[in-house]
Amino acid sequence: MKSYYFLAGLPRTGNTVLSSILNQNPIIHSSPLSPINQIMLDYEQAFNNEHVKRLNDKTGLNNIINKLLDNYYEDIKKPVIIDRQKSWGILPNFNMIKNYVTPNPKIIFTTRPIIEILTSFINIMPKENSSIDLEMIQIEWTYKNYLSLNDNRCDYLMRAGGQIDRLLTTINTIQQNEENFCLIKYDDTVNTPQEVMDKIYKFLELPNYKHNFNNIEKVEVDNDVMAGLPPNMHEIRPQLKKISQDPKEVLSEYVINKYSNIGWEGL
Repeated sequence: MKSYYFLAGLPRTGNTVLSSILNQNPIIHSSPLSPINQIMLDYEQAFNNEHVKRLNDKTGLNNIINKLLDNYYEDIKKPVIIDRQKSWGILPNFNMIKNYVTPNPKIIFTTRPIIEILTSFINIMPKENSSIDLEMIQIEWTYKNYLSLNDNRCDYLMRAGGQIDRLLTTINTIQQNEENFCLIKYDDTVNTPQEVMDKIYKFLELPNYKHNFNNIEKVEVDNDVMAGLPPNMHEIRPQLKKISQDPKEVLSEYVINKYSNIGWEGL
């Protein structure tokens, strides 16, 4: 019988490299970015159609969602599954885990200061015609000519209803359900990785494992290009090392002043 845990977090917070480290453990399967969350949402929406509403007993329908993880990971022979999807911490998604998987979810959540996240995004983008630039054109984003291209990119990344904005609502979920979350700071993953892994194993109530932080291999495959993302979005280095630039060398004073106070410092 498999045990299910979850890995969530904001983009550019070490989520992918942490998943790759976890996959060194022979009993753990940490997935590529998983569709399970969206499939559960789709089923819940489908259950609200007029034919389903006529049913007095919805046990059979609930069984479909209850067994989604077992069916999806049927061919994985490892006993510990970590389903990786950045949005598991958003309250409706968190509640789906409680309703259909376990009443006591355990979610690893990777964090990083917002300014560093924006710096990392800018550093992986080409100077022009990035996927973000194309998105802004496609949705007719109001481009501010009095700001630089990178300023506009950062405002777009931080837009209301965008990925970062939605994932930041996880702060509320964590504050109300602290026992269900294990917060992992990006700097800790890079600087004190064994301590981070010990913390995770204690949280998951699994035996410790000696990891190799000098030969990290990404075995899970994410097809970022098909998702409209930069091809290097989830690349990792084989050795843990922080090479990020100082945000002041990359971002304008406008961006730093606007977004410095947003994030996880209070948790």
